[in-house]
Amino acid sequence: RVSATLACLLLGGCSLSTPQKPTELSGITQQLLIRSLERALAQLDIDQVKSRNVAVEVFLQAGPETFVREFVVSWLRAHGVRTVADSPEFKVKAFASVFGTDTDTTLIGLPAFQAPVVNVPVPEIALFKWYKNRGQAELRLYAFDGKTDLIVNAPRPGIGHAKHDKFTVLLIIGFTLSDLEQRD
Repeated sequence: RVSATLACLLLGGCSLSTPQKPTELSGITQQLLIRSLERALAQLDIDQVKSRNVAVEVFLQAGPETFVREFVVSWLRAHGVRTVADSPEFKVKAFASVFGTDTDTTLIGLPAFQAPVVNVPVPEIALFKWYKNRGQAELRLYAFDGKTDLIVNAPRPGIGHAKHDKFTVLLIIGFTLSDLEQRD
């Protein structure tokens, strides 16, 4: 009877535990994402919608939707696009088909491992190590007539890339190559 009560309390305690919050994006990842988005936006041809009243909708396949939506709309406004809510001349739909980061590592040396039998951790011994972090954004605009919903413009997509690489050479020299500080 006591064991049954104890088991119920244990199971009840497990069911009331709060779920873990997803991991926040690192600063480098955030910089890679925003730089690649800025570079993709800079490649877009917005001349046809610049001097018109435009309603803008932004669609994102993955990522922080609200932030990307506000950033794209603000960028368009800063570059001469007049955004309106009622009776637009054009309806612009912006699709962010790619918005994310990739990482990779190249190691010449000995990776960290657990020594067999004695179960002792052996640290990594890197003669050369290259951490590659890449950000990529792909953005496509479609402009539709405000009254008829017929497509009036579909310029080439804007594609933006950003990188942040970290190197270790012969265990004693470390350096970083990055293009995150360059703004277009």
